[in-house]
Amino acid sequence: MTRALETLEPIQGTLSEINKRTPEVRVSTFVTRALQTLGTEHAPSAREDGDAGHGRRAERPGARPCALHMDWAACVLPRHGEDAHFGHAEAGFIGVADGVGGYRRRGVDAGAFARQLMASALAKVELAARPGKVRRLRPEGVLERAYESMVIRGTPGASTAVVLSLHRSTLRWAYIGDSAFAVLRGGRIVHRSAAQQRRFNCPYQLNADDRGDSLDEAEVGGMPVEDGDVVVAGTDGLFDNVRDDQLARAVQMGTELGFSPKNMADIIAAIAYDVSKSKLALSPFSLAYRKAYGERSYYGGKKDDITVIVAYIVPKNS
Repeated sequence: MTRALETLEPIQGTLSEINKRTPEVRVSTFVTRALQTLGTEHAPSAREDGDAGHGRRAERPGARPCALHMDWAACVLPRHGEDAHFGHAEAGFIGVADGVGGYRRRGVDAGAFARQLMASALAKVELAARPGKVRRLRPEGVLERAYESMVIRGTPGASTAVVLSLHRSTLRWAYIGDSAFAVLRGGRIVHRSAAQQRRFNCPYQLNADDRGDSLDEAEVGGMPVEDGDVVVAGTDGLFDNVRDDQLARAVQMGTELGFSPKNMADIIAAIAYDVSKSKLALSPFSLAYRKAYGERSYYGGKKDDITVIVAYIVPKNS
C-alpha cells in the first residue's frame, strides 16, 4: 500500500477501526491478498451453519422469505470531483453517477450533471418515502424523472448512472453507461452488470440535449436476493481498476473479518486507488486497452474519481 493512500482522509476511520478490532490484520496485507492472481484461494474461516457471511444469520432453506433491507455506506476518493451518489435506507434506494470528463475541455463543470442527476433522484425517492405515501417506485422510474428534470433545467454536461432498489426480497436496477454494480453471495459474484460502451472508454451517457443516448437504451432488470448478500455499486474508477475476482476476494475476506459496510466500502476504494496509481497492474482498463488497440505490453490502472457503495442485504428491522 502506498504512503499516499494511508493519508487519504475518507479511509482514516476504517484503518483505525480495523486496527483496534483486529490488530492482527494489516491493511496492506489485506490489499495484497485481494490483488493476488486468480487461482490463489483465501482460506475461509470457520462459520456456523446458517451464517450469512457478515455476522448475521441467513434464512434457513424453505423458510418464508422475509422483508429485506439495505444497510449501506459509501466511500468517495475524488480526483476531478465528477462522481456523485445517493442513498435512502428507508426507501431502499442507492445510486451512483459519473460526469463525462470530456466536458472539462469545453469549460464546463463536468461533475455538475452527475451531482444534479443524483440530487434529483434522491428528491424523487424522498417524496415517495414520505409518511402516508403508498406508491412504490422502481429504479427506471426514478432515473427517468431525474433525467427529465435535467432536460428541463438544461444542465450542461453528461453522465453515466446506475440506480438500484430493494423491495422485500427483490433487487431491481436501471443503468446506462459504465457505472456498474455486482451482487455477491457466499464469496462469489452471482450477478454483474455489463458496461454499455460505444467503443473503448466511450460509455453511453445522458445529457440534456439530443447529443446523448436515450433512456430507452438503459438496462433494466431485477433478481431475488437473500439475507447475507452484498451489493457493490460504483463508478468506473472502481470497475476499471479492480477485476471481478479481486472484488469477490476482498468482499469474502472482509465479511469473514466482520467489516461494516463503511469498512468494506473504504477498503474496496483503497484497493481501486492502489491499482489506479500502479504502472504495472494488469487492470480491467489495461486489458480493455489491449483488446481495443492490440497493444500487448500495456499495463497500469486508470487514474479517476473513485466512488464505491457497499450495501449489505439484511432482514428489515435487524
